[in-house]
Amino acid sequence: MKLKEFLNSFQTLKLQFIELTRGYTLLTSAAPWFVAAAAASVSAHFYSDIKLKLFTTFLSFIAIMCVHLGVNLLDDYIDVKKQIKNGTPLSEIKFEDKVRNKAGLIIDGTYSLKDVKVILGILFGFGILSGIYFTFLYGWIIPFYAVVSGILCLLYPISSRFYLSETIVGTIFGPLLIMGTYTALTGLYLHKLFIMSIAVGLIIVVLLSTHNIMDYDYDKKAGKRTLSTLTGSKKGALILLAGEILIAYLIIIYLALSKQFPYWILLSILLTAPLSIKLIISLNDYNNMKNLKFIPKWYLGPMENWDIIQKADIEYFMYRFYIARNLGFIFCIILALVCFFTIKINYIYV
Repeated sequence: MKLKEFLNSFQTLKLQFIELTRGYTLLTSAAPWFVAAAAASVSAHFYSDIKLKLFTTFLSFIAIMCVHLGVNLLDDYIDVKKQIKNGTPLSEIKFEDKVRNKAGLIIDGTYSLKDVKVILGILFGFGILSGIYFTFLYGWIIPFYAVVSGILCLLYPISSRFYLSETIVGTIFGPLLIMGTYTALTGLYLHKLFIMSIAVGLIIVVLLSTHNIMDYDYDKKAGKRTLSTLTGSKKGALILLAGEILIAYLIIIYLALSKQFPYWILLSILLTAPLSIKLIISLNDYNNMKNLKFIPKWYLGPMENWDIIQKADIEYFMYRFYIARNLGFIFCIILALVCFFTIKINYIYV
């Protein structure tokens, strides 16, 4: 096979894998990881064995990405199996989530259910082996984080029956991911980082709340119970989303004023406030059914594959989805950079 053909084949497989596992959501887990890794890197313990810590840092990132992709794929796999069990042929399975093209590559036969099980085994297998390794390094606290996260992931598919979807997402991608990663890299617990992780969890939940606002009518009709539907109106759901952002910002202000982190962390508010305002205004326009043109701007963050999105006629959804996703990512990256560049390091070599 010629090099060009090989590269084209590899590119096709990569794009298919991203679609199959919903790889575009990885920023949701990558962003909190950066916060934890940056905080760990300025810990004196990190420099007790720099080569080992660099390896564990890389390993923790890959493990978290694998588990995240595995959970995405497992969710689709379970939903497809349910439909088949109910007597629907694979080729006739349909889901309401047209924006995401849910399980599209499974339904059209690009990946068989057997293929999916193999991929799930690889993704979760890597995550489990990594967890065993970190347990060997730091003891029972690592499997504790892993077991709690696993239980919440298993509960997520039924969480919408009990208004718990947002809470589970915020807990997994906030405190559990950040504190679990920090402990895996240092063997320590940091109370002020735990407080910061709550703010991160709330900002990550904003992405789910954005999705739920745009799905409000369908969720209400289907009897899906989210915090957005619990408010009783789209306006109430938007107020809730604004409240999530506000509380996250207030936590950061508290951490700065109490001098638990440098005042530079306030940049996370200053630099993301325009995105927050833009998101709230855009969702308010959605609630009031305003007919708008959606034009990506550099200051709103990356909005990849926009030409494909336009052809699929889903700009109204992905524009707001991207803003919410980018808000969380930029918020976390700023916090990570502040931790890395402004917190004093006390070197200890042993």
